[in-house]
Amino acid sequence: MAVSAIDLIEKPQATKAWWFLFRALSEKGHEIVVLPFLGRPVDSPWWRSRDNPSKLISSILYSGWRGRSKSARTKAFYARHYRRIIFLPRFIISRRWRESINRAVAEEGPFDAAIFFSVPLNLLSTVPAHLRQCCGVPSVYYEADMPSILPSYGGIHFSYYFGADLSQFDGFLSDSDGVEEIVTKMGARNVSTLHWAADPKVLFPLSVEKDTDVFYTGGTSAFRQGWMDRMIREPSREMPNKIFAMSGLMKEHYENVKSLGFLGFDSWKRQICQSRICLNISRVAHASVKGTSSTRIFELASLGACIVSSPHAGLEKWFEPEKEIIVLHDNDRPADVYRRLLDSRQLMQELGLRARARVLEEHTYDHRAEQLLAYLARVI
Repeated sequence: MAVSAIDLIEKPQATKAWWFLFRALSEKGHEIVVLPFLGRPVDSPWWRSRDNPSKLISSILYSGWRGRSKSARTKAFYARHYRRIIFLPRFIISRRWRESINRAVAEEGPFDAAIFFSVPLNLLSTVPAHLRQCCGVPSVYYEADMPSILPSYGGIHFSYYFGADLSQFDGFLSDSDGVEEIVTKMGARNVSTLHWAADPKVLFPLSVEKDTDVFYTGGTSAFRQGWMDRMIREPSREMPNKIFAMSGLMKEHYENVKSLGFLGFDSWKRQICQSRICLNISRVAHASVKGTSSTRIFELASLGACIVSSPHAGLEKWFEPEKEIIVLHDNDRPADVYRRLLDSRQLMQELGLRARARVLEEHTYDHRAEQLLAYLARVI
């Protein structure tokens, strides 16, 4: 059983990754039943989806609260008063989820395990304990936004770790090696890491003409502004004869950079393949906590992109610098690095080919499915 977002219309950034992981698990012979926490149920050849027991209230909380949660003052208010703020929605959501899980177990069980994928911990209250005590189903939580979701890192939105009981879960996974000690102290058990990956069956290089010299794609600019200035704003001024572009939900509009807005999946994929150099700019928290992975680096590599990355602690664990990826240092001038690459079409092609080969060898969702299954075998 998987509890996650599954409706792409709702646009949590991790949803496509869950699709790829569920497909990999299914193709290894495992039956997946998805209970969507956000959005509508979506069936596929690789999983069955049940109704969302808290569709309306989950959507209100995700769309409404998140829109108001970027303010530091609002987040501080939430940190002080979260017990009163979440009391009623937690009561309603937890009750509905316990009832829904009982029906799922009765109609489709028994289940070997339940995995909760980045859903609000403090709104689920005793749901994991209910699964084990009443249904005999062990549960694991997977956090895909470490470390920035933790209260100590501030985060982009409200942290659902306020008032959460991590000890209810039999296991805890995240995308960061560097937070294992922190979440263990918070009560999590059997803590381990499951990094992001890519699906090369979907993310493969397209044979298109290159028309962009330097391209950056990201969700927002939050906690990236310094390196965005260094890697986009300043080089675009120094290289006015080169074409710079960026896509995403960034507020920034740079004078010499094309702003493409939010691109749909097909357009996003094509734009990456049309770009000679693609940038990976990590959030400060992700870059500073060693071994914290993010989706972008694996997606770019799977598409055969020539990648230039901001400094990121532990990045060499996944890709070899100078051979599969270029990683900037604090004293580097990005414009000089771009010129060196743009002057050698062969070098850019070789970097992209090696990066994709590394994905195929170690970083597909087939690999992550195997790692997840091995972890579950140890924990449950």
